[in-house]
Amino acid sequence: MRRRQLIVIAVVAALGWSVARALPPEAAPTLQGLAAARGLRWGTAVTNDQLRDPGLRRLVSEQSGLIVPESELKWDGVEATPGRFDFNAPDRLLAFARAQGLAMRGHTLVWHEQLPAWVKALPPAELDRAMATYIGTVVGHYRGQLPSWDVVNEPIADDGTGLRRSLWLERLGPGYIARALTLAHRADPQAALVINEYGLEGDDAKTQRKRQAFLTLLRQLRQRGVPLHAVGLQAHLYANGSGPTTFRTLPAFLRELAALDLDILVTELDVNDRELPAAIPERDRAVAAVYGAFLAAVLPEPRLKLITTWGLSDRTTWLNAFMPRADGLPQRPLPFDDNNRPKAASAAIQAALKPPGAKSSGSPAINR
Repeated sequence: MRRRQLIVIAVVAALGWSVARALPPEAAPTLQGLAAARGLRWGTAVTNDQLRDPGLRRLVSEQSGLIVPESELKWDGVEATPGRFDFNAPDRLLAFARAQGLAMRGHTLVWHEQLPAWVKALPPAELDRAMATYIGTVVGHYRGQLPSWDVVNEPIADDGTGLRRSLWLERLGPGYIARALTLAHRADPQAALVINEYGLEGDDAKTQRKRQAFLTLLRQLRQRGVPLHAVGLQAHLYANGSGPTTFRTLPAFLRELAALDLDILVTELDVNDRELPAAIPERDRAVAAVYGAFLAAVLPEPRLKLITTWGLSDRTTWLNAFMPRADGLPQRPLPFDDNNRPKAASAAIQAALKPPGAKSSGSPAINR
């Protein structure tokens, strides 16, 4: 793995920021094309508002094989009022995906964020009924149409001490996770069901604790026969010391996940540059190096089925709103710049994906 990582970083350095930036999109193979040669899908998160930009629509259509709604399938938008479901926004995304020949996966059903106020106010019995109705209605609406769902999002405590002390845990107990997965499976038996989590990629002690808590949960679910088909690693990475920048222990963790007979999805990949110097070439080289190192760690794992970046163009990144740079400059965390032109990060990704390896098609529920 280390030799492969060094090769990828060397290729990025040889290309240089200016060369990578100058490459026109049509001159290079697409991310989805390179991923498909390895038996993978390449995906991106999008919103309806973002797709109003013709350039971004074209970029997503050319580079991706799958989209995931960034916010359109979260509870506060779908059922803002009890019993009144509005699928207009996610249906529009699905129509776009179908028109472009892309898949769309579901994100997310049970999360401690973006909940309507009325859900937060429910006592335990009513909260359980609301969850059952919501999962049954939403997954049922898309039955047979979405290959996979992030059923439970971020269930592990940030410090890795166990399950997150969310309203779900406090009012329904730890069984809420198995119940949510069972309800989703009942609503669409063909969909691959996923538990999605962040902070599992790095080499620090906090990450190790969180991994162990996550593995404990997964083993319990497997022992009980709860329907679960894959795990999602969000992979919000950092090009500085504030988060994961090295991934020496990640391959062994992936093998532990695979040993549980679970597929592995990278669901929200980006690279935060908020603490790097302002100079764009330096920032872009550092971001590209993290992409290269991360992909060198995950791509050899046979159970890896999907890589999704949380956006494709820097103009759409969530980081500028939620983790802005102190100097006020926009972040550059994604493969393409504000003008949808490829950067050093795109070159690093392409270098990591080449040459294509002979991989099995894996779970048809995820890869179809």
